[in-house]
Amino acid sequence: MRLPQLAGCVIIGILPLLWLPVLPGRWVIWGLMALALLIAQCRRRPAQYAALITLFFVWGALSAGEVLWPTERLTDRNRQVDVELTATDGQTTHQGKIIRLDGRRLFPAPGISLYGSYLPETPCAGQVWAMTLRARPVHGQLNDGGFDSQRHALSQHRPLTGRFITADVRVRTCSLRARYLASLNQMLNALPWQSVMLGLGMGERLAIPREIKTLMQETGTSHLMAISGLHIALGASLGWLLLRGVQFFLPCRWLGWRAPLLVGLASAIFYAGLTGMQPPALRTCVALAAGCALRLSGKRWSPWQLWVCCIGAILFADPLAVLSESLWLSAFAVAALIFWYQLAPMPGGKRSGLLRQSLALCHLQIGLMFLLAPLQIALFHGISLTSVLANLIAVPLVTFVVVPLILTAMFLHLCAPFIIEMAVWQSADRVLAALFWFLRQLPPGWLALDARWLGISLLPWLALIVWRFHAWRTLPAFCLALLGLLSWPFWR
Repeated sequence: MRLPQLAGCVIIGILPLLWLPVLPGRWVIWGLMALALLIAQCRRRPAQYAALITLFFVWGALSAGEVLWPTERLTDRNRQVDVELTATDGQTTHQGKIIRLDGRRLFPAPGISLYGSYLPETPCAGQVWAMTLRARPVHGQLNDGGFDSQRHALSQHRPLTGRFITADVRVRTCSLRARYLASLNQMLNALPWQSVMLGLGMGERLAIPREIKTLMQETGTSHLMAISGLHIALGASLGWLLLRGVQFFLPCRWLGWRAPLLVGLASAIFYAGLTGMQPPALRTCVALAAGCALRLSGKRWSPWQLWVCCIGAILFADPLAVLSESLWLSAFAVAALIFWYQLAPMPGGKRSGLLRQSLALCHLQIGLMFLLAPLQIALFHGISLTSVLANLIAVPLVTFVVVPLILTAMFLHLCAPFIIEMAVWQSADRVLAALFWFLRQLPPGWLALDARWLGISLLPWLALIVWRFHAWRTLPAFCLALLGLLSWPFWR
């Protein structure tokens, strides 16, 4: 069995976690495992696929049960626990992991969000607190249009929320990342765009004002704040370029393409760890590792095979990632780009470099706007009409100017004089000020759309297929019938 088929079995086996109302019980799990082993005895390919899909479903159900275990065992009364803080706003909102329960070590440590109370001392990530707390399961909204906080919390492995009754610090030492972040906060305290720079560089989004978050959502630029593919790929590229530069001075027998690839992967993992290894960053690292492994295999893989293998690797490593909307947005965006460039590639021509790059960026943004519409309507019940123009300016500016400046300043913070470092920070701050001034000048572009538009939003995908394969000539009646079927909700 080839690797893409195996990855497809992983995806199909774990997808049922999206709609299962209740996880199967212990005896059902044992029965499914026995059934899978029996089916695997058949040598036919469909039977082998069915056995693998069943086993991967069992794997996903067991992983989900492990995450839900604290909601059944830790929520009935006050508990004596040790909590290691992973993030805090310094006031009344804290996130952490319960590492001990009644003196016994818990593995894996369940995550918890604490609200509503100040700790006796100024907290920071990495500290361990002995707490008496009252926990409860995370609750989600039941209305269709609301954000499902329960599903999001489970995808982040934080199934509990609550408040502490008593708290005493057990380990006062902050983590290296927390100390570095505190030093950066002190350095940037006078700059107006401090919170955005720390969000872009360190993944700290708790302090970003709600006004800025709303502006980025309405202009379709919120994806720039997530420490995921864009930032981590840039970190990997810097590591790759650094080793390529070193190889210039090495003998020919020491040159090769594998070492820069592995150094790029290591750089990506290091940067993801520096930003706190949040779930989007972790998923990006898993996808990069899978891509590097496929590249090192020496075989030629198509873009769709790479896409399936990366999604399969992510879901196998973390089955509850299937609940993450950000994962499916990223996966759908990559699939849309592959589809767009295969069926509607950028036309060639003799143009200057800058003009061609500008047209290529317009071509990319137009494709994303039309092809991502179905998922945006399904998840967010609307689309942004200004996203193309906003991303035409924001994506290259953030990718090639702001993030490199921030990464450079973060490195200079460790070794450079204050004046040089501050000059770089101020440059990034002024570029961000100009960018958000531009975003504020855009007219309100959010268009609310209900579920009736889902069928119509599929038309760009189908239109590309019809146009590319000339189905409008050979099957005109079928095309008209399909158009009528997709617009059926508006006829009622």
